[in-house]
This record gives sequence, structure tokens and C-alpha cells, in this order.
Amino acid sequence: MTHAVSRLALGAGMAFAVAVSAGAAGAADKVTIASSHKGSWSTVMAILAEEQGYFKKEGIEAKVVWTRGGSDAQQAIISNAAQIAPQTGILGVVSAYAKGAPIRIIGAAMTGSGGLYWYVRKDSKLKSLKDATAENTMGFSRPGSSTNLVAAALKSMYKSPIKLKPAGGPPGTLTQVMSGQLDVGWASPPFGLKNLAKGEIRILAKGDDVPAVKSQTIRVYAANANWLKANRDVAKRTMRALWQAAEYLYKNPKAIDDYVRISRISAENAKKVRDEFIPLKSYAYAPIGDLDTTIKQAVEFKRLKKPLTEAQIKDMIQIVYEPKVM
Repeated sequence: MTHAVSRLALGAGMAFAVAVSAGAAGAADKVTIASSHKGSWSTVMAILAEEQGYFKKEGIEAKVVWTRGGSDAQQAIISNAAQIAPQTGILGVVSAYAKGAPIRIIGAAMTGSGGLYWYVRKDSKLKSLKDATAENTMGFSRPGSSTNLVAAALKSMYKSPIKLKPAGGPPGTLTQVMSGQLDVGWASPPFGLKNLAKGEIRILAKGDDVPAVKSQTIRVYAANANWLKANRDVAKRTMRALWQAAEYLYKNPKAIDDYVRISRISAENAKKVRDEFIPLKSYAYAPIGDLDTTIKQAVEFKRLKKPLTEAQIKDMIQIVYEPKVM
């Protein structure tokens, strides 16, 4: 009798342990991802990671919230309204970190210009940034953004007196260019490819015209520092899921159809983005390319009062997952 009771108790205990273990394994970790420019090639990874089950596979319950730009995404990170912001401008993150904000870089998001280009209306007199005067205006999205960094680099390279002007996202920028409020607009593919094909606009300059930009990380993955300290493994699994989505986008033929459905552009333009504008290696999480140049620019643009120390850089950059890029 005693042995029977013991066996019953042991069996019940084991069943309880299995149930608790199963419950723990099934409880997904919640992560809010603040992303900008919904429908763009570079920010579609979070959508694909959800649709293809990569988040679920990693035990992540992800909620994607869309912002008006990288600076809004960074504010969401700083307030912990969101925990991870993909594809956000490195200048803004460096500046926020230096001011004591709880924000950290957990991976590079775009090294090189990411296909960024600047354009004019078809009837514009400008043939090059060298032709611009101090009366002309050149758009970028928001202060501290990747477009701010690249626009300033183009202005410097061409020694142009053109005025840089925050213009918001690609749709609003196009409206300003076509209505004459802005002389030079910015875009990131696939946006604008249809207008280029129709001859409504023409490209004036590309980000990769600046040699240094080709090896410079201009956008990063940012995370809330306090959350990261307590959830480093969750951050690692989230980044792994997002990388699996990036590989899917580039290596699975079906992904083009998925992107066409999400962005509502043609398959031809989607393939053009993948094959002509942004290679997969641009999304590699490490290293943070040419950080010295970025810090110098941050000081020059008055985003930093002085360069960061080696100790600050080590604290600011905390790569949580480094995939192999084939």
C-alpha cells in the first residue's frame, strides 16, 4: 500500500513537473518592435518574421508598431514603450546615448547607403549638386536619421552650399518636390521607382557616391538599455528571427510575391531592389562599420559635444547575435 501510494505520488509529481515545464516552454516572451516606413524593403523583416513563424520558433510574441520616422522609434525605445527599433539612424542613437538616454546598439542594420538616392523634378535646372546654390533646398527625413547623415556627406563631398531641410518620409518628400516646395528630395527603393520609370523625376545623387558611406553603418538596431540588461537572451532570439526573415527575403523565390503583397509594388521593382540596390550583406549585424567617421560627423553636426570614449563605445554597442552572412 505504501509503495503504491509512493508510486502514485511520484507519478503525480512527475506529471506536474512536465506540465509546468511545458507551460514555461509555451509562454512566449513579449517584445514590442518600433519600426518606421511601413512597406519599405528594409523594414519588412518584422512582418515576414511573423508571417513565416520565425518569431514563434524563437519563443517570441512580437508586436510591431509603426512610427513616422527613426527619431520617433528612438523615443519609443528610450521610454520603453518599445524594446527594439530596427533600421534607425545611428546619429540619433549616438546622440541620445551621450545624453544619458537608456538606449543601446545591438546590431548594425544597414552598412552602406541602402540604396538611398536624391532626385529632382524632370524640369529642374540642377544637373548635379555642384550646380546648387544657397537658395536651393535638399531634403532628408529627420535630424539624426541615416538620411541626415548621408545628405550631409553628399553636401560636403560636392562642397555644395545647398540648404539641408527635414522633409519627413518619402511620400511627403515627393509631394514637396513636385509642388516646388523642395528642390531635391530623397527616397529609398522601392519608393520612387515608378516615378523614375515614368520620367517624372530623375536621380541627382546616390548615397554610395560618397566612397566612405559604402563601408559606414548608417542605421542600427537599437534597444532599451534597462530591458536589454534583464532580457539579453530575448533580444538575441528576436534578432535571430529577424535575420531568418532577411535570409528568406533574399534566398526564397516566394518572398518576392510576399513583398509585392505587403508593399503593393510590382514584382519587377521588388526584384530590382533586391538585385540592384541592396545586397543581403548590407544587413549584417556586425561590425558597426566606420564608427570613427560617424562619431566625427556627430561632433561636426553638433549631435555630440565631444567624441565618445572607448569605454562609452564599448558600453553603447552590445551585439547580441552575429549571424554568418553568405
